[in-house]
Amino acid sequence: MSKQNGQETYSMAVEKALMSRRRFLQGTAGLASLLAVAQLTAACGAPAAPAATAPAADAGAAAAGPKQGGRIIFAAESIGESLEPGLWNGFGIINIVDNLAAYLTRPNSSGVWTDPAEGFIAESWTISDDGRTYTFKIRPSMTFHDGTPVDANAVVRSLTRQVNPDDPSYVEGLYMHTNYTSNRKSITAPDDMTVVIELESPDAAYLYRLFHPSAVILSPKSLDELKQGIATNLVSAGPFKLTKFTPGAEGQLVAFEDYYLGRPHLDEIVIRGYPDEGAMLSAIEAGEVNFAPYPPSSAIPRLQNDPSKKVIAGDPVVNLFLAANVNNAPLDNKDVRKAINYAISRENLIQAVLYGLGELPATMVGPTELGFDPSGREISKQDIDKAKAHIAASGLATPIPITLTYESNRFWPQMAELIKSDLEAVGFAVTLDAQDAGSYWGKVLDGKAQLSMNQRSLWVPDPDNKVVLLQSGEATAKGETGIVTGLPEFSAKMDELLAAGKSELDPEKRKPIYKEIQDMILEELPYIMLAYYTKPTVMAANVEGLKPGAAATERVFLENVWLN
Repeated sequence: MSKQNGQETYSMAVEKALMSRRRFLQGTAGLASLLAVAQLTAACGAPAAPAATAPAADAGAAAAGPKQGGRIIFAAESIGESLEPGLWNGFGIINIVDNLAAYLTRPNSSGVWTDPAEGFIAESWTISDDGRTYTFKIRPSMTFHDGTPVDANAVVRSLTRQVNPDDPSYVEGLYMHTNYTSNRKSITAPDDMTVVIELESPDAAYLYRLFHPSAVILSPKSLDELKQGIATNLVSAGPFKLTKFTPGAEGQLVAFEDYYLGRPHLDEIVIRGYPDEGAMLSAIEAGEVNFAPYPPSSAIPRLQNDPSKKVIAGDPVVNLFLAANVNNAPLDNKDVRKAINYAISRENLIQAVLYGLGELPATMVGPTELGFDPSGREISKQDIDKAKAHIAASGLATPIPITLTYESNRFWPQMAELIKSDLEAVGFAVTLDAQDAGSYWGKVLDGKAQLSMNQRSLWVPDPDNKVVLLQSGEATAKGETGIVTGLPEFSAKMDELLAAGKSELDPEKRKPIYKEIQDMILEELPYIMLAYYTKPTVMAANVEGLKPGAAATERVFLENVWLN
C-alpha cells in the first residue's frame, strides 16, 4: 500500500464502500435485517438532534494559511478516572496525554506514521555501533507548563519514576512503561543537557518507543509537589497545558504560550467522553462537538454526505481479531481454532459492520508494517467446506459449545452477532458474553475467557508492537491466548523470534524473521484475524491541519490543527 502524506478526503473511498455494501446486502436478506436493527438502534440511542447548519470551509481562506484561535470539542469514546500514564485508562485519556505531553522523540512530521522518529525534547542523538547505547542532547530553553526548565534530570526522573518505589509519584502496579524499560540496562544524565540510555540488547524500535504515551516527560517540581496527585494534573511541556480534569468525564486544555515551537493555533481543547454511541452521534450531528475520532461506523455514510462535516482516515493500522485461549477447551484443539477461522465471513464483517472501511487481514503484522506477508490473507477467506472438515477432524460431538466474550460498546456487539451466525452454521453452539470494558479485561487477562474479541493499534510504528502480544512475559500471552502454558514449545520459539526481530537493526534481515512469526501464527491460530480497520475521523468542515497517519492509530495530535 502506498504511504499517504497529508490529509485525504474519504469521499471516494466511502462511496466505493457503500456501492460494494449495497451489492452485498442485496444478496443477504437476513444480514440486511440485522443491519436495519443495528442502524435503528444507533439512530435511536439518544434524542434526535437537528443537523448542523454551519457552511463548508472556504477553500480560499484555507489556502491563505492557518488562523489563530478557536476551540475544539473532541468526542472521545470514554474518559477514564486517572491520567497516570503508566496505567491503561482508555483512549480518551491517551488523547489528553498526547496533547499536553512532550516526549524525548516524536512521530515524523511527514504525517506518515511509520516514517522515522524525530526529536522532541531531544534535539539530536547518536547511537553506538552495537546499537545498545543512545546519547541524547536535550533541546535548550524548553520549559514545562509550570515554568521550570526541561533538562536531562527531568528526563531521567520521568523515565524511571514508574519503576522506582521511592519516587513520591510511584503507584504500585504500573505496567505500560515496559515498552521502554524492559530492555533498558541504565539511564543516566552525565550533565544537565545529556541523557544516556544503555540497552541490554539492540532494539530497532527504541526511538519509536520513546513517544509511547507512558514515556511522557513530566516536571520534577510537579512530581515532588503533587506526588500521586499527578493522576489528575499532568504537567509536561507539550503544545497544550491541562487546566481542568474531571475524572470519568472530560479534560480541558489551553494553548501553552511558551511552547518551544511557538503557541499552537487553537486556544482550547475540550476532550469529552461519550461512552454511548447514540449520544456521541447526536452531539456530532448537532454541532456540539467538532472533532470525533471514534464515530459510530453505521453513521459514516450520513456524516460523509453532510456538507458541514468531513470524514478522513489514514491507513488500515488497527487489527481486529479473535483471541483463542488454548488452555480452555475446546480452544485447546487446533482443529476447532481452524474451523472457527474458516467459518467466518470477513467480507460480511467489513461491509456490514465497518461499512467497507477495512481490508481482508492476514496476521498480526499489518499492510503498513515492515515484513508484511500478503499471502497470509488466503487463510482469512471464508471456506465452509474446510470449516466443516476441521469440525469433523476435531473429534468433538456437535454442536460444539463455545463462549464469545467481547466489550459491549462500539461495533463489537454487531460483530459478535455475525460471528455467532457463521459459527453456528458449521457446527458450533455459541453463547455471547458481553462485558463492560473493565470486566472484559479482568476476565480475559485472568485466562477465564474461551474466545474473546479485541483490537491492537500501532502505537509504536514497528511490527514488534503487535506481535509482542505473544511474548511470554506479556499478560496477553499468559491470559488472553494462554500460549505460555498451553503451547509451551510454540511460546519458546516465538520468544526466540521476537527477540531476534527486535534486536536486528537491518530492515532487510528483519523481514524473514517476521515472515516466520506470521507463518507460526497462521499455523497455530492463537489469534484469528477479523479485519484491518481503516479508522475514520469525523470533524467539522472548518477543521484543518490534521495529519491522519497518527489519528488512524488512536494517537491524535492537535498541535497543528486550526479552525478556518
